[in-house]
Amino acid sequence: MDKFTKEVRSAMMSRVKTSGTDIEKLLIEIVRPFWKVERYRKNVKSLPGKPDILFPRSKIAVFADGDFWHGKKFKKWGPKVPIFWRKKITGNILRDRQQSQTLKKAGYRVLRFYGSDIKKKPKFIRSLIARNIG
Repeated sequence: MDKFTKEVRSAMMSRVKTSGTDIEKLLIEIVRPFWKVERYRKNVKSLPGKPDILFPRSKIAVFADGDFWHGKKFKKWGPKVPIFWRKKITGNILRDRQQSQTLKKAGYRVLRFYGSDIKKKPKFIRSLIARNIG
């Protein structure tokens, strides 16, 4: 059970950013050098999951996922949070999988990175994306 009313929780959740986050900005800085190789688009609303970055010619969809919201190491810390959040995070994880599968069926390669990995391993992430372009 959530300790806030549905209206209060809804107001709080509406303030959580979905684009223009710090990890998304960092990811854009990581892929900026690829602009000369292939143009990319940001926050493509017409595709499932609204990829943070899309390389249309190479058909690569890149996502910058927040560690908490998308359940990084959820099996470890998930049981420690209230059931409300467990359901929310579990739903997010399942939705991410479904969206990735839908994109793959449409011929896209899907690359998902957690925010902590984007911050700690930018060179590695750049090399992964570079291997998939073209």
